[in-house]
Amino acid sequence: LGPACRGSPVPRRSARCGPTGPPIAMPSAFEELCHENGKVPEDWRRELAAPIMAEKCLLDMTDEELEAHYRKAEERADATKLDRALIVLERTQDGRLERQAGKVFEKHADGGIVCADMVPEMLETLRYSLTNTEVHYLLRKFKATADFDMIPEVEFNRRQWMWMVGECQMLKESYQHINPEAFEICYENLVQMAKAKREAALAEPEDWPDISGQQVGLQTPASTTAALKPYSWKLHPEVEAEMLRQIGEQDISSTQE
Repeated sequence: LGPACRGSPVPRRSARCGPTGPPIAMPSAFEELCHENGKVPEDWRRELAAPIMAEKCLLDMTDEELEAHYRKAEERADATKLDRALIVLERTQDGRLERQAGKVFEKHADGGIVCADMVPEMLETLRYSLTNTEVHYLLRKFKATADFDMIPEVEFNRRQWMWMVGECQMLKESYQHINPEAFEICYENLVQMAKAKREAALAEPEDWPDISGQQVGLQTPASTTAALKPYSWKLHPEVEAEMLRQIGEQDISSTQE
């Protein structure tokens, strides 16, 4: 180390010293992302911190205008999830959390990759105390869960790991405003409803007939009505019977043509 480096205070995110100058500050993950996207970090921080200004007072908006405004806000929030998580990671403990997260990743990574089943232990190394529900909530953001289960083979690169740590810190900070127990109850109900909806969607095709004729070979009214499952449309029996009859007549016409 050069003379200027010995005994001098180390600034935030400093990693090495120059040959004759002060320590060189390494860019944070957020600054690296800004560089890749052609943004100035300070300007992008201010822009993300500012709300989306409506063209007029919300009270004066029509329902369509209000819906469009909220949709615009939701779209920006969804498009900047990574950016906001990395900002939180950068500012927490004046950058010490980010540096420690980088060391943890280097220790556990194999070829620059860690798997989802390693994430809980790695977060514990960063002194996060997490319940199973909290771990599930974080992994679900990266499509590393299936219903209530973890998908252990989902891979995380270094940036995704940093994103994960930022999301974890955001979750912990949110408990300043919400009750942790209430959050877990609501989240578990959300996952349960999503599971029930998915299972219903998987069962749905069994109740919807193939009326294209490509798979069931529709030739006559008899074969048509036999191929179609009764009450598939949840209509009145007489109405559905008439519908099946009309479909059969249309199939006969098409085969004669």
